[in-house]
Formats: sequence, C-alpha cells, structure tokens
Amino acid sequence: MPAYTIYREFLAKIFPSWKRVRKLPLNGGMSCPNLDGTRGFGGCCYCNNKSFSPVWDKAGQSVQEQIAEYLPRIRRKYKDAGILAYFQPYTNTYAPVKRLREIYEPAFASDEVVGVSIGTRPDCVPPDVMELLEYENSRKPVILELGLQTANDETLKAIGRGHSVAEFEDAVKRAHSAGLWVTSHVILGLPGETLKDFEKTAEVIRDLEISAVKIHPLHIVRDTRLAESYRRGEFELLSFEAYCEAVARFIRIVGKDVAIERFSGEAQNETLVAPDWTGDRNRIVSQVERILLAQNIG
Repeated sequence: MPAYTIYREFLAKIFPSWKRVRKLPLNGGMSCPNLDGTRGFGGCCYCNNKSFSPVWDKAGQSVQEQIAEYLPRIRRKYKDAGILAYFQPYTNTYAPVKRLREIYEPAFASDEVVGVSIGTRPDCVPPDVMELLEYENSRKPVILELGLQTANDETLKAIGRGHSVAEFEDAVKRAHSAGLWVTSHVILGLPGETLKDFEKTAEVIRDLEISAVKIHPLHIVRDTRLAESYRRGEFELLSFEAYCEAVARFIRIVGKDVAIERFSGEAQNETLVAPDWTGDRNRIVSQVERILLAQNIG
C-alpha cells in the first residue's frame, strides 16, 4: 500500500455507491483573464492547453454534444463507472453567471453524470459564481479545482499567473463555506524555486485542508514563453532524482488527509520539449514510493 492517500479513495468518500469513477473531460468554451488582457496576455508562461487537455479544441461544440460523443467511449471501457464531468481547459468559471448556468446544465441534468469537477483560477470565483456553485452542489457533488502552482508570490509574478497566494486562500475558504470539495494543482521545479518553496506550498495545501492535489513536475512544452527561456539557458530543470525527492517531501508534509491525484506529467509527446522522463508515470511512482518506504523504515 502506498504511504499516501490515493485519489480513488477521495472519490470513494464523495461517491460511495460507485466502485469506480472516471473523469469525462469537457470544454465549456471559456477563455482566461490571463489571455484576454484582464490580468495579462498570452497566458501563464508555461501554459499550452494543447499539451494536456484532450478537448482543448472543442470550444465550438456544445457540452451536450461533447457528452454524447465522449461518454460512449468511456462506457466501452468502464461499463459500470460513475461519470465525473470535468470542465478542464482554460478557466471554467470565467463567464457571467447566466452563461455559466447554461454551460453546466447538460452535465448536471445528465443521468449518467454523478458529479462535476470544475477547473478554474482562484481569482475567478466571485461571490455570485460561488453562490451558483453552492446551488449546483445541492444537485450533484461539485469539486472545485483551483490552480495554485506555488505559494511564493514572487514566483507567481515571475511566471505570469496574475493572482496571489492570498487570493487562493480566500477562494478556498469561501468554497469550503459553500460546502464544495476543493482540490488544487501545484508545480514543483518552477524557475528559481528550492525545496523550501516546495515545502511552503505543501504547508499551505495542508493548512487550508485541501481535499486532494495534483503535483506536476515542471515540464517545458512548445509554443510557450517558458520554452523560449529554457532554450536560452536561463534556468535548469529538476533532475528525475531531485523531483522524486521533492514529491516525497511534499507528500510527507501534506499527510494522509490530502489525497494525491497524480505526481507525473501529462504533456503530449509532440508538444513536450523537456524533461524526457516527465510522462514516465510508473518510473516516477516507483521511485517516490521507494523513497517514502525507506523513510518509514528509517
């Protein structure tokens, strides 16, 4: 057994009637304040939605059409799974409440969907949006995925996130007050950061009682500002060994109250620049679990 709580155990608490729950990625057709000039242009320096979202190009297709297209594919492989609708690419609360209600409705109305996960930024859940999510949560469980990436405000500025740690903390507290499940995303290895920064990020996740976290190795993908910076030699990536040590330390700090959804990368091969090990999930998991086991024995 791993020395941490796996994401499947977290989902089992929310959906006890289902032995398995599978995510169904959906594109709500929204943009991002870091793209349209509200907070910045061009997105975060590392971001290319083509690299991680299978539905990044489905903005012109309705959510109802996406469910009809992709649900049968999941059903062929997982016939008895509960379906968690996952609004994934870009910022999925970045629209007026009326429009959000229209976008979400096909997922909440579907008999096949047992819950809804919504990926967004902490600066994009104003009170009226949170009120809507609280209502939707009374219909089906809502998991709010808030991107943090790092708990270092200087790094957040440097990578162009456009929000602060304080905004993240505020959004988490308000989401908890609304009765939502909250998960988060972090990146280990951002330029200029050290183990102390990773530890601080883990402490914030732990102290805010986040339910689950996705840990990503910093990986460079094409068509990003970070890729250009990397080519110019302006920073170095963590080695495989250093990353696995950092993940093990992160897991130790957050403890078993925070489920670990993943700690490998997910960039598609055609977009990935470096490192070449980021998608080798089995190798990463084996090494991290080896470190955790050794620490237990010690």
